[in-house]
Amino acid sequence: MVALDRYDVLDLGTYRRIVLEGDQIAVSESLLEHVGRRREALLRHLATGVAAYGITTGLGYLASETIGDDDQAALQRSLLTARASGLGPPLSRDVVRGAMLLRLVGFLSGFPGATPELCRFLADRLNGDWSPVVPSGPFGASGEIAPLAHLFQTFIGEGLVELDGEHLPAREALARAGAAPYDPGVKEGVALLNGSPFATAFAVRLGDLGVRLLDQATVAAALAVALVDASVRPFAPRILALGGDDAVQRIGLRLTELLGRGELWDERPQPPVSFRVVPQVHGALGRALDELGATAERRLRAVTDSPVLMDAHEDEPEGLYPVGGFHAIDVTLRLEAVAAAAAQVTNLVEKRLHRLLDSRFSGLPEQLARRPGVQAGAVSLHKAVVGLVAENRLLASPASIHAIDTSTGQEDVQAFTFLAAERLEAILGNLEAALACELVALRQAAHLRGEPAAPLLVAVVERLAEIVAPIDEDRTLSPDVERVRGLLHSGEL
Repeated sequence: MVALDRYDVLDLGTYRRIVLEGDQIAVSESLLEHVGRRREALLRHLATGVAAYGITTGLGYLASETIGDDDQAALQRSLLTARASGLGPPLSRDVVRGAMLLRLVGFLSGFPGATPELCRFLADRLNGDWSPVVPSGPFGASGEIAPLAHLFQTFIGEGLVELDGEHLPAREALARAGAAPYDPGVKEGVALLNGSPFATAFAVRLGDLGVRLLDQATVAAALAVALVDASVRPFAPRILALGGDDAVQRIGLRLTELLGRGELWDERPQPPVSFRVVPQVHGALGRALDELGATAERRLRAVTDSPVLMDAHEDEPEGLYPVGGFHAIDVTLRLEAVAAAAAQVTNLVEKRLHRLLDSRFSGLPEQLARRPGVQAGAVSLHKAVVGLVAENRLLASPASIHAIDTSTGQEDVQAFTFLAAERLEAILGNLEAALACELVALRQAAHLRGEPAAPLLVAVVERLAEIVAPIDEDRTLSPDVERVRGLLHSGEL
């Protein structure tokens, strides 16, 4: 059980426990009382007759249009349905669940002016494993209005919810959970649609995936260095210390840990650049992942709503303040940095594999075939990786540089976080597939040359040998690649 007694209590470990492991949450009564007091302050402010965006006025270009008292309740409900316009396959469950948790945390800050009842309803849905079906896009509005509409319209009984592998109407899913549809009060429809919780959830998910793949790519690089008997001197700690980059030095230490020491420091011919620059390229990805993780950690405790209710402070009066926290450009730029760095790592995989198939460099039979010329060996693996590299280069093109008018010009800038996240996930998937191809070839190289001396790499080869037979005769290698990819995906390697 995770106790929420402050709105800024989340860290990445607690987030993962709730979102990924399904830990239950308990919101303290004192925090709910704080939310109630802020709600009362909002109602008092609205009672003065002020114009309030999305409450007593329309939205976007229609912000100057007045909404009468009789229509205000209907507006809060219609906001959750009219803006749910996504298409495509659903987002992953952990991203949707993460967005729910982050909306709850934002409400518990008191700044959005939500009710304690909405906070309790949200907490109950999280504890009840509520899983709304949220399409993955396309989303071209500023902020996250459309995906949040898909998510939270399920609270009022609209849309779809996944339950036991089946997509059910939300009203039926609520009935099965023993809950009545929620009736949003003043401003609560706007509050549910605002902020940028999905961006943070993407940052955590894709950051975790990138960290796993970076280590697996470093293992593959070390195994390639060992099997072609390349010089390890470029990875020497004192050499990498000259650059002063701790991320590069971390990769170098990991490589030397995998490769062992001793005779590896001997004088050997200078290897191709793709072998020498593994610490620099992998270090760049490590640095980008560090920055993405730090951004996610900070945003777990951020309030990204608009508008927010603020007390009077110095010369700033009490009132509802419009803010730009929904514009998650900070996450988008970090996602795109990881994407570019991951594409570079994929480039190295292709180059190493090409060198491995070349007897002039590897000292092994051409194309790792038992009988070169008669057999194709592992050459098809390289051609598959070339296709993955080409796709990653296209996917790494940034989405954040675009800005297109919507809402008759009121919403004239977008962060395109969903597009950046979708591209990064595809890039990381391609990197995983490329690594699987390289590891099948490395298993064959070890079969032809003999296992490397380093114990950690011997263990890698032995595990690969359990699921990939030697290529003594030509065969379709796709099933071998899929088995190795499964090994990578599980995190075991």
